[in-house]
Amino acid sequence: MANAAAVTGAEFGRLLRPLLEDDRPAAIAVAVSGGADSLALALLGMDWGARHDIAVVPLIVDHRLRPDSSKEARQVAGWLRAAGLAPKILTWSAAKKPAANRQAAARAARYDLLAQACVKHGIRHLLLAHHRDDQAETLLLRCLRGSGVDGLAAMQPRRMLGGDLVILRPLLDLPKARLVATLKKRKQPWIDDPSNADPAYRRVRVRAALDLLSGNDAALRAELVTHLAQTARNFARTRALLDAAAYDLLHAAVQLTPAGTAWLAAAPIAAAPDELALRALVKLLGAIGGVAVPPRLDGLQRLLAGLRTGSAGLPLTLHRCLLTPVKGEARLLVCREARHLPQAQPLGPMLWDGRFRIAMARRPPGGLVIAPLGRDRPPAAGISATAPPKPAWPGLPALRDRGGRLLAVPGLDWGRLPAGVTITFHPALPGEPEELPGALAAGD
Repeated sequence: MANAAAVTGAEFGRLLRPLLEDDRPAAIAVAVSGGADSLALALLGMDWGARHDIAVVPLIVDHRLRPDSSKEARQVAGWLRAAGLAPKILTWSAAKKPAANRQAAARAARYDLLAQACVKHGIRHLLLAHHRDDQAETLLLRCLRGSGVDGLAAMQPRRMLGGDLVILRPLLDLPKARLVATLKKRKQPWIDDPSNADPAYRRVRVRAALDLLSGNDAALRAELVTHLAQTARNFARTRALLDAAAYDLLHAAVQLTPAGTAWLAAAPIAAAPDELALRALVKLLGAIGGVAVPPRLDGLQRLLAGLRTGSAGLPLTLHRCLLTPVKGEARLLVCREARHLPQAQPLGPMLWDGRFRIAMARRPPGGLVIAPLGRDRPPAAGISATAPPKPAWPGLPALRDRGGRLLAVPGLDWGRLPAGVTITFHPALPGEPEELPGALAAGD
């Protein structure tokens, strides 16, 4: 696409506006690496934000995996400041970087840093610069891994990250060449990461395979990428239908509670076809365990087999969840297991343990910390009659003072939070749709 056209502001607005749906944010964040894709996104976002009175905050992650990474981060920040933006550099300060699976570890760290920065600044929308070429490569990578419908649907234009952060990919249907053309028209330089040409990485080899399949003909390559991206959209439609059916199944089988637990009636799940039953269990376990990625298939299949035969080996743990019978209840209790819980941390805005959103309208008193309830037991006189059974208590968020004295446990309706502070169950949900419908909403 040697004659690729630059992306216009009006075109970018048409791509972004539907992804925001009914949201009217005061500010949005943009993840910027310094490459052509993310720089083009930041500048297009800046123009769009200026027209709609929406602040655009570029977030630059410095992984410190290469000697020049910090210098490059500062250079990119300088370019963005010159354009009129106020970028923030986020540093991956892990004492020891992993030697194996570095790309996966860096990607996880990047998303974690981006999410933390968005929460800190009260931003709910994060723009990512994935484009059509990325989508085609992702589809091929998923094929090589033997993925099912979910994996072959590849990347989605809008999804939730960590329960409250909305990821938007407005460039997903645009080819990379048009983003490069956008920067060239603005005479804006960019940085090429050398790892993007390193054949040690599978994505780079897949990129080279696309060149080989198209005979290094740019027009044929663009056509191939377009067809692959369309295949991903076809799988996405199929996934949406399956997810809708899975949520109908959850509506019949599950009741979530504001304490972050669930009651599971095994019979509807046991009677459902494998694909729907497994899909419903993925969403349930992700919500209660606070994990946005699905559990291993072998564990899910054993759980489903046990639910069908009545020999699930209860109580059992899976995907950070405890499934256990409760005396006097025909349904199973599903709650957070009492292992791998977060360490105590200062009270502040956050998504705690991937499950509870902590928000505050004003600064709370100093010295307060949030931590799992663990083995502590508040006085019985103050505990709500609707509190979850005791197996769920260790994983509940608890407010303490600097000395460790227990002050409040919202999941038990015990104690009192500082004025302006709210702690609400806001689970991570793998897959689409991203919201719990109907009676599956917390508290119904």
